[in-house]
Amino acid sequence: MKLNQILKANAVAIAAVIFSGAVMSFKVMEKKAADQTFYYISEDMNEGAFHNTANWTNSASGSAGCVTSGDRPCKVIVPEGSSLSSVLGSKTNSQVLGIAVQRKLAP
Repeated sequence: MKLNQILKANAVAIAAVIFSGAVMSFKVMEKKAADQTFYYISEDMNEGAFHNTANWTNSASGSAGCVTSGDRPCKVIVPEGSSLSSVLGSKTNSQVLGIAVQRKLAP
């Protein structure tokens, strides 16, 4: 009998806890976009070529030839919620090389 009285007296609080738990479970289930990797696929080394988004691909096949040092960028990581063009912006070739994770040798 006492349990019934406790449940009736705290029904609103119990409902609020259940509701907030349900809402939070949906937040946990939200799918987050992952960072994207883009690979430089051009042989163009002229100034401004490295920030041209047409010279990049997100296909893993672009990773061929990646080494630790070289004259061209190999890949850049684009954080979730951002785009390749915003990461590369109007950076110079040397600035793009500075944010590149790996490099490719000169063609």
